[in-house]
Amino acid sequence: MEAIIEELIDVIAEEIEAFNELLVTLHDKQRAIVEGEIEQLNTTVELETKLANETKSLEALRLNKSQKLAEQLEMDSLNPKLGEIIDQVEKKYAQRLSDQRNLLRTLVGKIQVLNKSNQFLLDYSLEFIEKSMAVLLSGTEPMSIYKKDGKMLKGLKNIVLDQSA
Repeated sequence: MEAIIEELIDVIAEEIEAFNELLVTLHDKQRAIVEGEIEQLNTTVELETKLANETKSLEALRLNKSQKLAEQLEMDSLNPKLGEIIDQVEKKYAQRLSDQRNLLRTLVGKIQVLNKSNQFLLDYSLEFIEKSMAVLLSGTEPMSIYKKDGKMLKGLKNIVLDQSA
């Protein structure tokens, strides 16, 4: 049983490392958004996607290890939460798992806040672009020009920008 607990601790440590990398990447993404560095933004989005997939894989592995441990501990639930596992294992493991759980929670909270901030910046940038387009297109409502996917509506592709704006 000690081996599976150690494996669980190792998987959670890998998760923490991946979440830390994701947090750094989100900071880089924010910097790219603010500075208007499109190539850097694309690079960070690719890395963010890769890290998100990695964290999903690690989460699945953690859940698998938790299930195996729950079986060995003869727990009622075979899909226990980390807190339930902490309550069942020896004190020396419980403290390590508790520390890791708290660190994971903190990282997830920071990632959520940073994601909201980045989404706000992207939304604000899009709104700014739409207003700029409205000025360039002589007051035409920007939302009437583009569809949700950013493509121009049919029949408006031949619009000539007002050069005097």
